[in-house]
Amino acid sequence: MVYLRGIFPRVATGAAERCGTAMKRLVSLSGFLLLSMAATPALAQRIEITPFVGYQFGGELAEIGDETAALDLDQSTTWGLVFDISITHQDLVELYYSSQSTNLDGGTDGSPSVGVDYFQIGAIHEYAPTRPLNPYVGFTLGATRFDVPGGNDTQFSGGLTIGAKMRVADHLGFRFDGRIFGTSTGSNPIACVDDVCLGTSDSSIFWQYTVNAGVIIRFDL
Repeated sequence: MVYLRGIFPRVATGAAERCGTAMKRLVSLSGFLLLSMAATPALAQRIEITPFVGYQFGGELAEIGDETAALDLDQSTTWGLVFDISITHQDLVELYYSSQSTNLDGGTDGSPSVGVDYFQIGAIHEYAPTRPLNPYVGFTLGATRFDVPGGNDTQFSGGLTIGAKMRVADHLGFRFDGRIFGTSTGSNPIACVDDVCLGTSDSSIFWQYTVNAGVIIRFDL
């Protein structure tokens, strides 16, 4: 059972520890990928910066009190930025950030606003990097930040992606992908007031799904 800590004024004492653990894992992964890049033989590298917009859905919470009531996060648009740098001809290290502003559907306090931000680092493998249409798959690991009036909470998360890039010029293209994110929510309460807490009652994983479309700006080094 997990709870969104910041929706209520009183924050659970385990927040800082869980946030610190998630960020330590992210820093360790970042270091590993950077060392892998440094160990890669010299090759013509490319950098891609992709601002994007998307649509994100999924993420069920529950209001836990005398009775349990399921609450869904409203589907809404998302926006963000992807940064890729090649480490081989077909493989790239990827940094991914996205932000969603949404609301909980119902509850005793109405429809509180919730922000869901993903900070991810990982890798993608391309199948046709020299062709106009270039499909790819990838994975990421990192952190999910829940932001609500009065506070926020950060948890460890990971994602899988499948998509395609469409090159229209030497330094310009389009990118389309779908992603699934799973956030490890743990078992301690995050936000409670009086005898009511907000969280997930049936799973320790918070699932969300997103489809994105963006413009690729490419630099060859």
